Amino acid sequence: MKLAYVGLPCQLQALRKLQFFSEDLEQTWADSVTLSIGLFCRENWAYTCFRAMVEDDFGVKLNEVEKFDIKKGKIIGNTGGKTILKIPLPESKPFVRIGCKVCLDFSGELCDLSVGAVGTPPKTSTVIVRTARGMELLKAAGEAGYVDIKHIDDVKPGVKLVKKLTDDKREESLEEAQQREKAGYISKYISTMGINNTEIIVEEAKTKSFADLEKDVIDAGMCVSCGTCVSISPDKLKMDEERPKLRDKDSKTLWKSYLACPRTSLPVLVMSDDLFSHEENVNRDSLGHYIDIFAVRVTEKAGLKKWQDGGAVTALLAYAMSEGMIDEVISAKHKYWKPEPAVSKNLEELYNSAGTIYSYATNMPVLREEAEK
Repeated sequence: MKLAYVGLPCQLQALRKLQFFSEDLEQTWADSVTLSIGLFCRENWAYTCFRAMVEDDFGVKLNEVEKFDIKKGKIIGNTGGKTILKIPLPESKPFVRIGCKVCLDFSGELCDLSVGAVGTPPKTSTVIVRTARGMELLKAAGEAGYVDIKHIDDVKPGVKLVKKLTDDKREESLEEAQQREKAGYISKYISTMGINNTEIIVEEAKTKSFADLEKDVIDAGMCVSCGTCVSISPDKLKMDEERPKLRDKDSKTLWKSYLACPRTSLPVLVMSDDLFSHEENVNRDSLGHYIDIFAVRVTEKAGLKKWQDGGAVTALLAYAMSEGMIDEVISAKHKYWKPEPAVSKNLEELYNSAGTIYSYATNMPVLREEAEK
């Protein structure tokens, strides 16, 4: 099974950690992902908070909104081509997922392709190509007429804006982490980013239980609801209201869930070297490792009925699926903006899942289910 995985930066961190520690975890299902696409993410909202903000504070029913966008410092809700909602981003801050406030990754640095709507003109996607696999897909889709491609240097406002938002997020999150540390809550994953000896991480994890995962991550406001811990131990854990919980009282055998969690540790330097060391002509700066950056726009040939911004993600996946490069896509979809995992096994399902959701779908357990079929 050749799977494509589309997720937010924190979800891609979880995926790469599963792949990096697969031998210690004695689970290799994450290796079924042969293509990964990360989505730019400044911050995210839990569905319950997003609904409360839109409906209770701004008086608009979620089911009345056809499309959400974030433009010029506002959350925009549109229906029938008309704007029916404008929420200034500063007013959304109290509703932001608490785990997002200590996340350092804006662009999704640990994937094949990173995609977002920053740095390029309207109805265009910024695509950061990080691996040869990603470059091969982008070039092939362009040659096949699925997308139009321009270099980022040939459009406005350009890569400087992407780097600015990247730096802003990192600076704000580090400041938040420092404030939390003063209150006794240590962002463990940040403190382990520079570790070279990953055996230390594994040996520490072997002493941990679910109670430690609760203390170090969940109760400390670090959890991102990715469901990685549940995917490792589905017989012992479950997701309940976007929070992992025990199915029974036995938590002594859950050290692997502790190890897999992207917020207990994240030796990102070692993981990056493992992922990108064989790549040629790779740049490395505040955006992480990458080969090049482009402005991409979907064409009619891709067959999309709906898309967000430039439609690059769905167009590239449609080409990859049509050419047999991937069998399925694991991503997210929504019903009246309530997010849920999406498994696209054909083009119709892929097209129906298109569009951006500003809440979070826990899809790692679904990834395991599909990988092991």
